[in-house]
Amino acid sequence: MTRDELLAAVPVHEYEGRPFYVNLAEIPQPWRDQFWAALYGSQCPKIDGIERAAYAWDWECWANSCWYGRQGPEGLQP
Repeated sequence: MTRDELLAAVPVHEYEGRPFYVNLAEIPQPWRDQFWAALYGSQCPKIDGIERAAYAWDWECWANSCWYGRQGPEGLQP
């Protein structure tokens, strides 16, 4: 899977018409576990009915390997 395919595969849920969060259950493995580990110490939104969520901007930044001082996704094809 390429980076663009990964980003396209994960729906970004909106709040008041703006990108707001991703449901970690909708992120394919192994990237779900990698992203969850990268979120350690980060604030995450509390969404009713969603076990684990992350802010959309954190997901996009991590998936694009631009999250300051944290490792981006491993195993993606160029």
